[in-house]
Amino acid sequence: MAKRKQFKISVDRTQTFNDIGAMAPVPAPNATGDISPERLAHLKELMAKPVAAQSKKDEVEDRVESLIPADAERLIPMDKLKAAPDEWNFFGRPSPEQYGLIYMSVFKYGLWHPCTVWEQEDGSYMILGGHTRHLVYHELHEVTGDDKYLSIPCKVYKHDSISEATARRIVILSNVAQRAQEDTNARIRCYAEMARLEKEEAFYGAGVDVATAVSKIFGVSRSTVFFYRRLGKLIEPLLSAFDQRLITVRIADILADLTEDLQKYVYDKEYHLKITSSMGKALKNAKTVEDIEAVVNTPTKKKEKYQYVFSTKIEKPENFDFVPIAVKSDEVKVFKKFLMKSLDQAEGLSEQTKDILLKMIKG
Repeated sequence: MAKRKQFKISVDRTQTFNDIGAMAPVPAPNATGDISPERLAHLKELMAKPVAAQSKKDEVEDRVESLIPADAERLIPMDKLKAAPDEWNFFGRPSPEQYGLIYMSVFKYGLWHPCTVWEQEDGSYMILGGHTRHLVYHELHEVTGDDKYLSIPCKVYKHDSISEATARRIVILSNVAQRAQEDTNARIRCYAEMARLEKEEAFYGAGVDVATAVSKIFGVSRSTVFFYRRLGKLIEPLLSAFDQRLITVRIADILADLTEDLQKYVYDKEYHLKITSSMGKALKNAKTVEDIEAVVNTPTKKKEKYQYVFSTKIEKPENFDFVPIAVKSDEVKVFKKFLMKSLDQAEGLSEQTKDILLKMIKG
């Protein structure tokens, strides 16, 4: 594949403002005026703050590029771009703080990562990745009046080079690492939607099952795919508790087996904060509220603590430590053979250590 052209939009033409006061009295010469005065003041304030540049490396972009290489890269007029349908792009906008960082970085250092777009029959381009960057460019033009923000670098897929299913895959892949990472609900929908698309149009062909295909597309294990699809069975309050780290992965997995009514009961009684991994097997069979009560309120046996005293006939050499090892009774002989065989191949151990270990094994 040919080496990709590196896009970076220079900031040279844009005036550098040392403070907010320097910007305030100067109206933007080419602004269209569709930003409120409050928003304009906030954006100007952001532009005066220091910020680190965004990373030049983007693993998500690289992954999309390796799976579905774009046909071209070029500057496209902003007015030719349109957002993907809401049912495709279900991630929502980043937080004001995240948006502010992106805005400041693009203003001060330029755009490191192009948008990803799909050419349409009417000559427009649908944004598959980079909705936030598109908005940043729009607002930067409003604030600065600089015409360089009237066009934006884009990776382009020709209209007939990808299907609608593949376009939707690109939307999901372009967003999953950032926004879905912080929102379990969005991540669940990503895996569910990707599985639905796989059934509609197999990405790797008919010989690969859905779970395997989804795991390969996201670059995760099959178990991760299964887990997040199971989380889709949780009611919203329990999912929120999982997001807030109030319940563990194991507890979330246990609760996913309960009916919605029982999950609601568990949440209302705050039992999700009391349930332990050891209750998993019993809860799996719970069919009624009484079953839940019986499991949660049954006194648990306290684990007995044992302390062992070890003795050896070998005198402890100076600067040596004894390390206790526990082995099943019927495996002691096998373990000794394993240790003796391993000692022969242990290059990092001194001869003195090997000698002491050998005496202990034989003793």
